[in-house]
Amino acid sequence: MFIALVKLQIKPELVDEFKTAILKNAELSVQRDPGCVRFDVLQQEDDPTRWFLYEVYEKEQDWVNHRAAAHFLAFMEVGTRAIATRELTKLTGINVKA
Repeated sequence: MFIALVKLQIKPELVDEFKTAILKNAELSVQRDPGCVRFDVLQQEDDPTRWFLYEVYEKEQDWVNHRAAAHFLAFMEVGTRAIATRELTKLTGINVKA
């Protein structure tokens, strides 16, 4: 499994617009992107401008393909204006089942 953990700082005046756009992107990613297993959107409780994305794909190429999808490009119209800083960590996931 390939995991993208994205840490974002959002401009305060664009938090609401960002929230709407990222939630739509996440929903469409899970529905439409082949290989997208999970897409969690997290907002820090004590700082509404701090966000984390936890994206799980079957393989890294699925994540690369996601970034070319129409819904991702539509999200980036907002994201480009709203994101002040972005930190990406790529991880390899090991699914442990009970």
